[in-house]
Amino acid sequence: MKKTTLAVPAGSPRVDAFVAEARVSGRSVIDLAVAGSAEPQAGLTWNPLSFASARAALIEAETALGGSLDELVLFADPPSGPATIVDSTPRDIEHEVLTWAAGYAELLREAARRFAERGSGTIMLTVVAEDRGPLGSMAAGALLGLAEGLLGNDQGTARYLAIRDESGQPDLLARQIVKMLDDSSHERSRGRAQVQRFGGRPGIFGRG
Repeated sequence: MKKTTLAVPAGSPRVDAFVAEARVSGRSVIDLAVAGSAEPQAGLTWNPLSFASARAALIEAETALGGSLDELVLFADPPSGPATIVDSTPRDIEHEVLTWAAGYAELLREAARRFAERGSGTIMLTVVAEDRGPLGSMAAGALLGLAEGLLGNDQGTARYLAIRDESGQPDLLARQIVKMLDDSSHERSRGRAQVQRFGGRPGIFGRG
């Protein structure tokens, strides 16, 4: 039976590459767009600033995928933001925190809750490593911290995987993600793993 997969956010080169690779692997996959950005293939959108939107988006995704969702694959690439903290406004800070930390955490939490009710499911979080301004770095750091916390503790029935992408190569990253999703080893599924660092070349794949 085909695995069903939701990829976020639609329109990202990394998501486009992953969707293509996931379909080659035999998955039924759709993408989810952040409200106001790219047009998703399945017409599904999510507003990170609305917690209610996370639940609605996952319900719509399950419906579009025939009634169930097996895998949630999140790609996070926060924008750089203002070059200095002095140039940042209180609104800039609030937006970064609510969009990237709270918004992504709520989508992940809602998926984990639904997987717990079902008894299984996989959540993959990929954080792109880039040079960013202070607020962009804060957002990326919060997501990496979230991933480390999930991987470092037994979180119940859901399986958690995470990559820090340093490759800049969407196609190679997509293949690595599919490979990790297909690896159902006990170590990765039960909280002993760490965030994997992916550099895109043989041997450039480690922990930390």
